Amino acid sequence: MVTALEFVSRLGLGWNLGNTFDPIPLNDERNRKITTGGVWTPDDQQRLWFNKPFTRQCACYVKQAGFDTIRIPVTWKDWQDPITGDVDDVWMDAVQQAVDWSYEAGLNVIINVHHDGGNGPFGWIRTAEKHYLGVSSRFSELWRQIAARFADYDHHLIFEGGNEICFPSASHQDTAYELLNQLNQTFVDVVRASGSKNVDRFLLIPGYNTDTALTCDARFRLPKDSAHDRLMVSIHYYSPAEFVLAEHDSTWCTPVDHWGSDAEIAAVEADFAKQKTRFIDNGVPVIIGEYGLLTEPIDHKDHDSNLAWLRTVIRCALGNGSCPILWDTSTKEMRFLDRETGRFFDPQVEELFAQARAYLKS
Repeated sequence: MVTALEFVSRLGLGWNLGNTFDPIPLNDERNRKITTGGVWTPDDQQRLWFNKPFTRQCACYVKQAGFDTIRIPVTWKDWQDPITGDVDDVWMDAVQQAVDWSYEAGLNVIINVHHDGGNGPFGWIRTAEKHYLGVSSRFSELWRQIAARFADYDHHLIFEGGNEICFPSASHQDTAYELLNQLNQTFVDVVRASGSKNVDRFLLIPGYNTDTALTCDARFRLPKDSAHDRLMVSIHYYSPAEFVLAEHDSTWCTPVDHWGSDAEIAAVEADFAKQKTRFIDNGVPVIIGEYGLLTEPIDHKDHDSNLAWLRTVIRCALGNGSCPILWDTSTKEMRFLDRETGRFFDPQVEELFAQARAYLKS
């Protein structure tokens, strides 16, 4: 039987269907359409952050571009009744169609619970500190329905419990870790109890805020699992933030336009070494559920530095046996793959990924 480490090593290079099933209405678009007699559809939701709805052809393009795994981030809050926990079948059907198209294209698929656990007024999961029973019940019911819908899908489908979940307002950091540990345990228990292929499906457990240092902390614990060797840890990589994420007019830091000194490369290598020591050396694989950087010229990024950072992160991830999954908005900020043509926007980035695929085959 394949081990979790072997399973992840076979996932290849990954790509995120970013800003598509995960957006939330930031300007009350959904309520305005409904209150004026309109019907809010899954296609409307997918268009919120400037992408067109996902298509069967796009799934094929992802595969043709050299990716073997697609992560489909999904935000459920606008389609789940907060009282009953019921998920609208229209949204569940749309998510299932995206999974089916990805399967047809020959991709491994990850689906998750995304901005439900995010920052701001929309992230209901982060209210668990004050409303644990209610949040836990809603979270459990959400995963019960997802697990039921996909129970008969084979192990090319991975469930990821959450995304960048943390509890910054918790009274103590120990409490914050325990809240995440409890929710992760609920996720595993609900999925396993749903039967069929879910009894031993590979499950991706979100680390604390999916941050390397915070997730490698001893207070983060993997859930107990009735299945043997079927858990993986999700960590995101956007470091150093002042180079990767800071826009030209950022106020929270001084943006850095160049990257790639020996010391900067060594810092990335040290982060991945921490992941290896804490998890991989103990038989627990890591999936880099997101990594990426701003690509737009307005942000004054040095192009060679961008390439050097991408190359370093991919090298370190693959060296650990991890699957690195590129965050791609496609229309703004982090643009890599043209969903209309299947081509990379930047031929040098395309070559970089070709080299990474060649490494995997060697």
